[in-house]
Amino acid sequence: MKMKKWAVLVAAGALVASLALFGCSSGGGQDSDAKSGDGNATDAGYTLVNDGKLTVAASLDFPPFENLNGNAPEGFEVDLMGLLAEEMGIESNYLPSTKFDTIVPLIQTGGKADVGVSGITITDERLEQVDFTDPVCDVNQSITVLKDSGITDVAQLEGKKIGGQSGTTGFQWAAENVKGAEVIAFDEMTAVFAALQSGQIDAIAVDWPVANYYVKNAYTDCQIIKEIPTGEQYAIAVSKENPELTKALNTALKAIKDNGKYDEAVAKWLS
Repeated sequence: MKMKKWAVLVAAGALVASLALFGCSSGGGQDSDAKSGDGNATDAGYTLVNDGKLTVAASLDFPPFENLNGNAPEGFEVDLMGLLAEEMGIESNYLPSTKFDTIVPLIQTGGKADVGVSGITITDERLEQVDFTDPVCDVNQSITVLKDSGITDVAQLEGKKIGGQSGTTGFQWAAENVKGAEVIAFDEMTAVFAALQSGQIDAIAVDWPVANYYVKNAYTDCQIIKEIPTGEQYAIAVSKENPELTKALNTALKAIKDNGKYDEAVAKWLS
């Protein structure tokens, strides 16, 4: 998404090209009794909200990264968090869906979740609030419209309405780069696509993999007209008070890249 916020979920040729971009990549500390909120200290020096579990805050409407299948979370980052937790000898536990623009503040405050995900782009602003692991994916932004809209270029959006998920880099990009457009925020990605279909907005600004997933799997009357090379990187948000957890996650991330499990998750969800 997103500064932020398969959101979310990511055509054969186009995706193959994008997977070069999805250089879905790998990689960092305080003393061993450091705590985030009222967490439980581990032998590895980091703390967890719940013993033996990596508690994850995510917006579960961002496929192919996070989405609900019935009541069960699924997606690339869901599998990723499970693999990382397994490598660390613990379990991954997702909280109920969390509004995207509240995830980073939630991790910053501590006490309810150990980590935050949902296509969270590393930005300078967010780095003031939380730490990030090494990048887990590289993405671009995109513009999506209805197929019969007659809109084929971003320049045609001047003076029109563009929807985006609140707090995401897609929303921010549209607000900063589309002259004269009214950019409207929505809490959930599904609501943005519903607004496009109902004529409330003229276009959507969202991370390319998410737009691609929605267009292919649910909103086939829509099309992506532009992939915007913003060169963003997703990572896992961790409290600054829990640096040893960031280190442990980076170690686990390197391990699953080395053993091929990371590539298997990429092939499953992002191709």
